[in-house]
Amino acid sequence: MQGQVYNPTVGFALVGNTGDHQKYPYNPFYGSFSPRVAAAWNPNYNDGFIGKMFGGNKTVIRGGYSRVYGRLNGVDLVLVPLLGTGLIQAVKCRQNFMPVGGAAPVCGPTNPTIANAFRVGIDGNNAPIPAASATLPQPTFPGVNDVSAGAGEALDVRFRPNVVDSFDLTIQRQLTNKFLLEIGYIGRRITHEYQPININAVPHMMTLGGQKFSAAYAGVEKSLGCATSFAACGANIPQNTPTNPNAQLNYANSFAPQPFFEAALKGTGYCTGFASCTSAVVFNEGGGDAGSGNLLTQSVWSLWSDLDNGGFNFPRTMLNTPLNCPTGTEIGCGGQMSSGVGVNASIGRGNYNGAFVSLKATNWHGITFQENFTYSKSLGTGALVQATSQYTVNDPYDLHNGYGLQNFDRKFVFNSFAMIEDPWYKSQRGFIGRLAGGWSIAPILAIGSGQPLGCADNQGAASGGQAFGAADSADFFTTENCILTKAASGGSASRHANTGSNSGTSGFNLFSNADAVVATLRPPILGLDSNSGGVGVFRGLPYWNVDLRVVKDIKIMERVSLQFQYVVTNLFNHPVFADPVQGDAQTGLGVDPSLGAAGFGVVNGQGNNPRQMQFGLRLTF
Repeated sequence: MQGQVYNPTVGFALVGNTGDHQKYPYNPFYGSFSPRVAAAWNPNYNDGFIGKMFGGNKTVIRGGYSRVYGRLNGVDLVLVPLLGTGLIQAVKCRQNFMPVGGAAPVCGPTNPTIANAFRVGIDGNNAPIPAASATLPQPTFPGVNDVSAGAGEALDVRFRPNVVDSFDLTIQRQLTNKFLLEIGYIGRRITHEYQPININAVPHMMTLGGQKFSAAYAGVEKSLGCATSFAACGANIPQNTPTNPNAQLNYANSFAPQPFFEAALKGTGYCTGFASCTSAVVFNEGGGDAGSGNLLTQSVWSLWSDLDNGGFNFPRTMLNTPLNCPTGTEIGCGGQMSSGVGVNASIGRGNYNGAFVSLKATNWHGITFQENFTYSKSLGTGALVQATSQYTVNDPYDLHNGYGLQNFDRKFVFNSFAMIEDPWYKSQRGFIGRLAGGWSIAPILAIGSGQPLGCADNQGAASGGQAFGAADSADFFTTENCILTKAASGGSASRHANTGSNSGTSGFNLFSNADAVVATLRPPILGLDSNSGGVGVFRGLPYWNVDLRVVKDIKIMERVSLQFQYVVTNLFNHPVFADPVQGDAQTGLGVDPSLGAAGFGVVNGQGNNPRQMQFGLRLTF
């Protein structure tokens, strides 16, 4: 924030060769103290309103608290420490140049162009990737004394199990000797959750000229129209024509100067020929004939990396920016890491709050059943299994950016199960008794609302990660979502026939008017948005299902009986359609505005299995 560069050189070493000579890759955690406390109260009022509601020894109020700890997965403890550049030595070169004058192709410190890039099958069949060395110095520094690495991983020495604090409060009331009603609250608070961090993130808080980079970037994005909608982003960029060959240059020169760009690019030659340094950024990164398009796809990581490699007038700030390589040592002297280093840490958080009501009947006219309804919400900074690789938070400088709905959140859940026994002819005497007696039916009904559904940003499906400068979208992904400018019309909790631009597409859509919904969306923009909705900004399709089990007991003799079983899943052969698989990188589900209204929200698959039946026969003697 003071405009000073902080970019220490990252190295890798065996644990025993580190400065403090620690024994393990992480510090073992010995503080797993798990207290539990519970209390129950049975009110014994007999008079008045309280007596009618809670008295008669027919009510019990229970409450409790417990603390439990998660476990640490061996993937992190064993595999991750090997994923640096040491034992595995991930070798990568993205700067492959064609051979010049009969020389061997090289891996250079700069990016190749169309004119000099290595072409497989034309310039040879083997890309110029240096071979891994047989031995490595301790410590080894990628890009300094060894080949530049791809995306390394590391384990925070303070890696530890997560902590789950659980609370519950329930009221149980016996309505009759057959019926029991219970209502309650369940809450969970999760801390120290598994949370990977890419340490090679854009330092978007850097301040020069009295302005943060994030503010300068947001100013340019607004001028490009990207803060309005996907369709408006870059729509005003003109085309160069023979009669106006400088149309795009003139357009870039019309942008108001942003103090950060003016101060950060001054004196490097980057701004030569432009009205301002901001204009140079717009022209080179804005997607015109000569531009990279990073501004139009909100590729903050790529934009900053471009400027960090010869544009900025301050020292390099990213691990992927080439080092100052002496002449003749270009091979193995690029950036330290082509993407970054994912540090697996225990800094995430989450919570769950749920209210439930349950009604239970026991042997009421031969029927035993239970009905459960839950209304809940699960929020957090992103819950993933510890075996997840290449994931990083939306913004490592602000974990709240990724805080929102968890991918397993279901707002409403209702389930009912019953055991219905034939009350007649229990003794099964005679032919009629054996035919009509011994029947039992057990149905199960399950209903639930949809899970959160991701909405891809302007980088396309399953490639989010750049909007807030957290990653490169190649070796890392995040849970970025598009931004809703207003509530989406048509909802997303049911199926609709394809309309508007979808009218020529058979099948169903999440939205009654996909065109109208796409018009309400825009990409997430650094400097304008501080949160992008957790794992999803829409809701997927709900579900309902009925399973059934039928049993018929036939008494043949006193000690011999025959039992017939019929079990069917999805009794009504009801199709539950799957949520669209278009965008979100974390769950694999989501909708993608880059497909346009013609493809946005299209439902194209079934999410459950068709009806299946099993028959069984058992002889008991």
